[in-house]
Amino acid sequence: MVRRCILGLFLVFIVGCSTIQVSNDYNPDYDFRKLHSFVILYNKSGESLAKERIVKALTEGFEAKGYRAAPKDKADFYVVFHTNVTNKRQIVTDYKTIGVPYSGYGYYGYRHPYRYSSGTAVVPVYREVNYKEGKIVVDALDSKTKKIFWRGTATDRLKSLKTPEERWEYIKGVVAKLLESFPAKNKPPAKNQK
Repeated sequence: MVRRCILGLFLVFIVGCSTIQVSNDYNPDYDFRKLHSFVILYNKSGESLAKERIVKALTEGFEAKGYRAAPKDKADFYVVFHTNVTNKRQIVTDYKTIGVPYSGYGYYGYRHPYRYSSGTAVVPVYREVNYKEGKIVVDALDSKTKKIFWRGTATDRLKSLKTPEERWEYIKGVVAKLLESFPAKNKPPAKNQK
């Protein structure tokens, strides 16, 4: 029990310090109030545990907003998602303090007869950091017109997560943040969307 509590606090800390960047867009003329049910459509070839977790997190997210899952022919809107992982490179600047030899004039302009090392300098040290960046794009399409009326995108620097529980909590957190801007059932979208 104690171990689970520690893991939970650790995950809250990780998600709280997250570098997730979320943006969204929507059609301001679209009537969100007519939506009641959804279906998640995705390419099942090359199915992975990560895709299953994303489907589960999206389903829970939309249900929490008051929508119900339905078969494709009965759904008011379709949810489609795409994922991508890109190798990235970043130049990081660190600073190192070094001693500096100093020779110069003493008090009141009198020159010191000897050289000595005095003082320090801070110099930049550059290093390259390679990492993976993950992106998920979620589109909501009207089931009748097949046109996108809402899009959310989340990008994050991928972390090394060791257990299935950690991976689930991470994906659930990303999807929850992504869906924050999607309006709850029978409510129009917020006007301050990015």
